[in-house]
Amino acid sequence: MLNWVRSVGEGILMALILGLVSKRSPDIETASVRRTAAIAVFIVLEIVSVCLLYSHQENSTLFFAHPFLAFLVMNISDYAVYKRGTGDVRAVAIEKLALWPFLVIPVMSGFVLTVGWLIKLYGRYLV
Repeated sequence: MLNWVRSVGEGILMALILGLVSKRSPDIETASVRRTAAIAVFIVLEIVSVCLLYSHQENSTLFFAHPFLAFLVMNISDYAVYKRGTGDVRAVAIEKLALWPFLVIPVMSGFVLTVGWLIKLYGRYLV
């Protein structure tokens, strides 16, 4: 139960960080670069989170849902901030409600799970 709460909390925290990054940027181009960097850092933190939480558990169904849920909560929470920044409501709705949940988030979650699984299997050889 606690891992579900942690996954949702990570998504909300990342949405807040993306909102701060977007608000502090002087123009759209700078905001886009900073948002991309923040999402890249979030992906690395998700890999670390998945490895630390699930490395000692054999049968965990949340292992597969954790990154997807965190990215989905980040996406939904970030919708208002992103809409306010661009202004085009229809394009943002298509991107945030159709493109991200069905294409972008599964790819990012798959990457996190693949790297997390490989570290879980071969992590003892890294040190």
